Formats: sequence, C-alpha cells, structure tokens
Amino acid sequence: MVPGDDTGPALAASPGTTFPRSARLTRPSQFEAAMRRPDYRMKSGPLRIAAVRNRMPSARLGLVVGKKAIARAHARNRVKRIIRDRFRRDRFRLGGVDLVVRVLGRISAPELHRRLDSLFSDLEKETREAETDS
Repeated sequence: MVPGDDTGPALAASPGTTFPRSARLTRPSQFEAAMRRPDYRMKSGPLRIAAVRNRMPSARLGLVVGKKAIARAHARNRVKRIIRDRFRRDRFRLGGVDLVVRVLGRISAPELHRRLDSLFSDLEKETREAETDS
C-alpha cells in the first residue's frame, strides 16, 4: 500500500451506503413510468421529484440533470453526486418507490442538501401514509 493511499479495505462502504445497480432506474421505460403517471409529485426550487410505487423493499433512483439547467459538466456531476449521496442514506426509509429527481436550474450545494432533506422527508411521510391506508 502506498502512503497516503486511502483506497484500502478500511474505507469499504457499509451495505446501506452503497449505490448498487438494483437501486437505480436503468431503462427508459422505468423513467417513463415514474414521470408519466406518478403516484407522488413534489417540487422545491429547481428540484422536481416524480415517484411511483414499486414492489421492492427499497427505493430506486433516476436522475435528470440537463445541460440547459446546468451548463458546466463538473457542476452537473457534483449535483448528481450530492443527490446520489443523499439517496444512499435515505434509500431504505423511502420505502418501495421508483423516483426520478429532475434539476431544472442552478443550485448551490448547501441549498441542494437542504431541499433534498425536505423533499425526501416529505416523500417518506407520503409513502408511509399510503402504506397505512392500504
């Protein structure tokens, strides 16, 4: 191991904080299902969430961050990284939903964290209410 190399086994992610393929929306049909007929819709500033219930024990995430919304690639990548990180932490709390997060404009990192916390907690409440009603 090279001094200063932080890629060793000590930094392995815990199971709840990974972002496996099973936690992603990977097909256009999955995105369309969530966006065309969502069970839940939420917005906060430049963020939009559309979610549809699935039959899985945890949520799956799809991201839409276009060039028109955020022109610079490094800024788009940072926004996506922050959203994925927040999702990893809350994935099992959100329940069985497929959600698509769309970013429609520029947003600072602290503001993004704040708005995601609010949206994810609102979505968690909505999915719990729906489970108790069923």
